[in-house]
Amino acid sequence: MSQAETVQSTLRTQVFVGPAQTFESGNGTFSPTTSTLIVGERDAVLVDAQHIKADVAALGDMIAATGKRLTHIYVTHGHADHWYGIAELVRRFPSAKPIAVQGVIDYIEETQAMASRQWTSMFGARVVDASVRPERVEGGFELEGHELRIIEVGQGDIAPSTAIHVPSIDAVIPGDVVYNKIHMMLGLSGPQDWPKWLDSLEQIDRLNPKILVAGHKRPELPDTDVRRMLDESKAYIRTFTEASATAKTPEALVESVKAAFPDFGNLWTLQFSARSFFQNYRS
Repeated sequence: MSQAETVQSTLRTQVFVGPAQTFESGNGTFSPTTSTLIVGERDAVLVDAQHIKADVAALGDMIAATGKRLTHIYVTHGHADHWYGIAELVRRFPSAKPIAVQGVIDYIEETQAMASRQWTSMFGARVVDASVRPERVEGGFELEGHELRIIEVGQGDIAPSTAIHVPSIDAVIPGDVVYNKIHMMLGLSGPQDWPKWLDSLEQIDRLNPKILVAGHKRPELPDTDVRRMLDESKAYIRTFTEASATAKTPEALVESVKAAFPDFGNLWTLQFSARSFFQNYRS
């Protein structure tokens, strides 16, 4: 677990990073995953909820240590690592209302059976109970009078994806639209989607944030190196796109992207993305 804080105005962000998780098979790891607490004077809002029992418990301890009342748990997109922890957190913090936009709720409902099989296969008994789902919200909500604006960007590693914009502290929490020195998951989308993902990054860029919390990040890195995160995320998608057009094998695609981003973590994600591309678009 890694925690970092940034203080501005009357709100601050506190970031929890769940560590990389080794798969039950032993063949690879799942990327470190972030949850962001937006903390006010009396209340707090959580963005994304983790998925592993130990991490959800540690996240709950972090929330409790603030002494604030948790009012909402917002889910940026429908991947299990961002919403499974809702049930346990709501049991621990009954004042918290779990929310998401309708498109994200639809994605969760449409994929819940498949996600349950996948997460059990990948993590076994480490997976937290996922019996509570978010309720619908539109447009945005507030924390102690401060606007928390929902930006429906569309494409991230999946669609639909959203971001939370907190104008009063120039913060954006974009889920898996932005990564921070972790190999990006392009294996759940295709060449027709990658330009849309670049468009989503441009939407985030135009908000001109000073704080940007990537959905997956190397735990030790700051959330204030915004320009680098955005430029690297854009460059990664372009590099993967260009390399996929000429690579003859998944292994060659992996080597091309790895050479361009040698310090990125969680190689398994790149390997999965390369295999997925060849299976779906080059078979």
